[in-house]
Amino acid sequence: MDVFDKFFRKFAYKFDKGYPDLNNKQDILLLESLLSKILGEEFELSETALSPSELSKDATLPGGVKTPRIEILIKKIQNDEELELNSGELFIVDNKEEVINQLEGKTQITTPITLIDKDGNKITTSNLKKTSEFGGGGGMRGGSDLTAKAESAQAIANAIRYSSSGAITEESITKESIQSSKSKADVTDFEGAAELLLTNPGWLTSSVNISNALASAYSGPFIQHRGSEWVKNLESAVKPKLKEVGISDINKWSPADIWMVSPDEMNITWPDTLEEINSLLLSKYNEGKIIGVSLKKAGKNVSLKVFNDPKEETARYEYKGIDPRANAAKTYVLFDDAAIEFRNFSGLTGFMGEIIGKKAAGGKVGYSMIKKALSDNGIQLTPPEEIKTQVINDDPEFKARFKKLWDSTEGLNSADFETNYNNPKKTPNQNLLYRVSKYLALEVVNSIANSDNPEEIVNDLINYASSSTSDSVVFVKAS
Repeated sequence: MDVFDKFFRKFAYKFDKGYPDLNNKQDILLLESLLSKILGEEFELSETALSPSELSKDATLPGGVKTPRIEILIKKIQNDEELELNSGELFIVDNKEEVINQLEGKTQITTPITLIDKDGNKITTSNLKKTSEFGGGGGMRGGSDLTAKAESAQAIANAIRYSSSGAITEESITKESIQSSKSKADVTDFEGAAELLLTNPGWLTSSVNISNALASAYSGPFIQHRGSEWVKNLESAVKPKLKEVGISDINKWSPADIWMVSPDEMNITWPDTLEEINSLLLSKYNEGKIIGVSLKKAGKNVSLKVFNDPKEETARYEYKGIDPRANAAKTYVLFDDAAIEFRNFSGLTGFMGEIIGKKAAGGKVGYSMIKKALSDNGIQLTPPEEIKTQVINDDPEFKARFKKLWDSTEGLNSADFETNYNNPKKTPNQNLLYRVSKYLALEVVNSIANSDNPEEIVNDLINYASSSTSDSVVFVKAS
């Protein structure tokens, strides 16, 4: 019998299930207490917070890539991304310029920095959770777990609102009203969502406000779906057809987190082609029968924006050149007041583009779509695997091609190539990562810049990032 068996057999009687349930707060606290006594020091199972010392460290990301946590935080703030707090709530920074000015160029901070959201709520960087994005393990209740609860909570709040005669308030969400919504909310984590609504004021406020906004725009009645059989049937009909149109991620077809479905559409039959499915869903949307909703935590003022409805005017973006950044393993294409950053996201692999700025902030464009957008304009890219192999094998022909590409890139100085190709301040592995990522990024941005219609390519990429391609379906974004 090993030491773990002895431990759990000795203390099994202390836990309701005979073992510690790591989804149960009381079990976690008890387990921490027992381990602390045995070890003779304080022991915590949850992830540490991003204290100034933790925030000043590097995160070790997939592939062994080390990235300063300060840089990760800056990018998330720039993109208006949600930050997870130790309390389990999500927080979007509104005083962006002030915070970024305090972080930019720093390798370490000594005091927590104040963050303010659009409702004036104040926290500090020490309230931020060290999630997997910052090189942590995501804690005992990871991001996917919270996402399931939050989206299910929204479905429950919607069900309560659509069963009411008018707008609801936070006081409308009670144990009784939640239980009464069960027949109208088909979700993946009903009990977890109920707990979130009853114990987390931030999620309660967001869920109530979004439900009132949706009910004002769409009359219903609806059954609310999150990960239900109805959703699975729809996704099963769609997924086999996405490859034919070059979409590898179903979220780029529709990022809907919940679906509001009229009771008489519960047994709907899906057509045989993606075009027919999209057309049918558009028709049902216009009839107010099926509404796909993409969710983002909201404050007092909720915004509802419709995407991929032919009646709505499609946004257009103006191409404004490139920013090659000699010493960084990435390169930017500029548009309007934003940019697309191209780089490897997973060590030597995972090359893609990411929208930086308020325009489709945080949306990513995978390599397959980058390749398709350029191929549609008669441009062929070098496969990433080929570049990776050449770099690992130290192929001299690759270095010559890289130098030629570097010299032809507007904004790069030929004299800077060798220093960046073999940077003495970097480890051999870091230099390998730089060469693969930088070469691919330069090839993409030069292909766009030198094409006959760079603006068209940029718009295709942005639309894909925001799930607004010609093959995407109508949906509503609530935020």
